[in-house]
Amino acid sequence: MAENPFKDLESSEKAPESLKRALVSEIDTIRNTSIIIDLYVGNFINTITASLNTRSDDSSITTKDEQ
Repeated sequence: MAENPFKDLESSEKAPESLKRALVSEIDTIRNTSIIIDLYVGNFINTITASLNTRSDDSSITTKDEQ
């Protein structure tokens, strides 16, 4: 059997702490941005949907004069 070529790519060295902190910081920034976008866009879409549903419900309401 041939030797695993991926073992040649593996390094026994560890990443520097500054690189780890930078990576974690970048992931936190992406996560926080995603949360903010979700809050604004999700609430905006829910508001539009609720508004459209309210309008369609209002048009189906009949008054005593119409009956």
